[in-house]
Amino acid sequence: MKNYIYCLFSLLFISCVSRSVENEVINDFIKEQADLRYYYNIVVNEAPSRLLPLQYYEKAYQDRNITLEHQIRIIPNGRRPYIWPIDTVEIKNLKEKYKNDTITYHWKKKDFIRKNFAGKDFMILRINERLPNIPKFRNYAGGNGLIISKPIVSNNKYALFYYSFYTIGGHTGEGPKAILMEKVDGKWKTIKTYFDPNVIN
Repeated sequence: MKNYIYCLFSLLFISCVSRSVENEVINDFIKEQADLRYYYNIVVNEAPSRLLPLQYYEKAYQDRNITLEHQIRIIPNGRRPYIWPIDTVEIKNLKEKYKNDTITYHWKKKDFIRKNFAGKDFMILRINERLPNIPKFRNYAGGNGLIISKPIVSNNKYALFYYSFYTIGGHTGEGPKAILMEKVDGKWKTIKTYFDPNVIN
């Protein structure tokens, strides 16, 4: 019985630590965006599959030696030579680790640090949900909505997640991307983004 209780508490502890790291990644990214004057005031409730960014990264890695851009499925930003901190072995390990993670995560306000958002606050809306047409919500019109997945974390050193944003009441601001972050001096920092060069917004 004692062993069972110990195992249960160990699993709960590991789960809490994992969730804490994942939230650190996302909040450091949103803070990074705010420092660049990209502000969000809406978060889409349904998180996309966290395997999506891994698929982006893997395609980019597989196409890394193709020089004709129109033949590349997913491309990193910036100029060659590109960096590939997650290799084929680790890609396989991450696929195995997250293969059963198929339940859609629903973001909650407590997952985020409010001061990093426009006006120090934000709303959570379901996908395709319209803003209520009352004065309280009119200041959100024309703002930016955030679509973001839970991150995949590799060796507590690198993190990958899916990201896209759209203008409230308008069109998508830019195409979806996979964001690669690295933990440097206790903070997560973006080091690469991966996108489909054939998608035009």
